[in-house]
Amino acid sequence: MSLELIEDLKKKTVPQLKSYAKKNNIDLFGVSTKNEMLEVIFSFIPTPEQIEMKKKKERPDKDEKVAVFSSRNLFWNGVGELNRGYTILSKEVSEKWLSHKAVRIATPDEIAKHYKVKK
Repeated sequence: MSLELIEDLKKKTVPQLKSYAKKNNIDLFGVSTKNEMLEVIFSFIPTPEQIEMKKKKERPDKDEKVAVFSSRNLFWNGVGELNRGYTILSKEVSEKWLSHKAVRIATPDEIAKHYKVKK
């Protein structure tokens, strides 16, 4: 919760707080005093930590990729599809696929050799 927002809300009058709550779909639960309204409104404003956690959940870290090799074509409901050969997956998805006996982690040397990349 930003300090500017907190200070701005503390300066508002009761009618202004009611208006703010209505505009932001915050139910004031029938409270009538300024302090009670501020308490209810503050409980609906996310903290910076909560915002950061939500962002992390929305977008997985793009740097966490894993190369896997599948010895055959596979389909798994809720996980996806893997074709025979090498595939680069997110860490979360690769953990699911690696539980299958036809899928293993591919080494960097294997990937370089397959794609004819010289070291």
